[in-house]
Amino acid sequence: MPDQLPREQFAAGEQIFAQGDLGDKAYFIDRGSVDISAEQGGRRVVIARLKAGDLFGELALINQQTRSATAVAVEPTEVVAITAAQLDRALKGANPLLRKLLQVNLGRFQWTQQFMLQNTESGDAGQPLEKRAKRDLALEKEIETAIGERQFEMHYQPIIALRGGNTVGFEALMRWRHPRRGLLYPAEFIEVAERTGQIVEMGRFALEESLNALKAFQMLSSGAGASPRPPLTALAEAAPEPRPRSRDPLFMSINVSGRQLFELQEIDTIGDLVMASGVDPKQVKLEITESLLVDDPGHAAAALQMLREYGMKIALDDFGTGYSSLSYLHQFPMDTLKIDQTFVSTMGRDPKSYRIVRAIVGLAQELGMETIAEGIERNNQLAGLREIECDYGQGYLMSRPASFREARKLLQSRQARW
Repeated sequence: MPDQLPREQFAAGEQIFAQGDLGDKAYFIDRGSVDISAEQGGRRVVIARLKAGDLFGELALINQQTRSATAVAVEPTEVVAITAAQLDRALKGANPLLRKLLQVNLGRFQWTQQFMLQNTESGDAGQPLEKRAKRDLALEKEIETAIGERQFEMHYQPIIALRGGNTVGFEALMRWRHPRRGLLYPAEFIEVAERTGQIVEMGRFALEESLNALKAFQMLSSGAGASPRPPLTALAEAAPEPRPRSRDPLFMSINVSGRQLFELQEIDTIGDLVMASGVDPKQVKLEITESLLVDDPGHAAAALQMLREYGMKIALDDFGTGYSSLSYLHQFPMDTLKIDQTFVSTMGRDPKSYRIVRAIVGLAQELGMETIAEGIERNNQLAGLREIECDYGQGYLMSRPASFREARKLLQSRQARW
């Protein structure tokens, strides 16, 4: 360890940092030992005891988040302190492959730490952790095979204009056609893909497939002599005439992982794929979650601005369920708010949910943003959303996510879908 790095000494029992503190340093133990612990179920649980040669505190430093655990010297201990500025200089000068390896392995360690905490009550935490780790490792290998053999496929859920009922776009949703387990939904594999970084390659596949589908859908709906797009709901006949913008070319909403935006170079890859597809970037909506904005606001702002410069639209998914801060709406370049199905599903029987949805729609209108309501399953939900002038909606009431061929038939059909 270079001599110029500062050293710090701690007495036995002295706290080095506490859970919730700002992660401004990482530490390398030169001599002594340190207990890493966290609050769990009202008591403090020791996660690990580290000794000379071990590094700790790097997760919060790299993620620029608060400490997820507490560090206390077990005996007289001397550490070498590594500041955020020093780490940043080292990472910027590192090979991109080394940065990716560091990112993936830190993600795995972070999951292991969290899972150990969740299983300390069982009295036999090692066995569940071992089983989970083996299962995830096997799944990681299966995902690698699935990527190579193109076992993933995209399904498309129609998005309708709530005034008029005609189809204005689709949301692209990934599925895994597993050779033994059948059709798998994202909950079965996305978490592991995120942690390992495989989600980046999967995201490129999703983007390419969805752009090709969008071109086909647009040609079908706007070909020479084509009829107006058919309404997907029986209520369309009673709805007001659609706004002029609903006759714009179909758009595609595509989910983008924070991992895909981690490297600004990957954003250029996304932009290049869109430009090469021949699709107008304005008809591409990239859906992001609030966690991206919370984890690294500075990087998020730069990443989203780059996407906007390519001409793509940005949609904030599941608005109102996470860390939602009104400050995000002026800090970051957003075009669309997606109202989470949690509010939509209860708005017919819970006045609070109805008022929340109405407030979100009103706020979006004031800020010049569009709104999409997710998870519409009942006629009264659809009627309520129309009443408060929500722009668009999607849900099982209109259509479940469908394969490309089924989505084409749905777009061609002139029949109500229920």
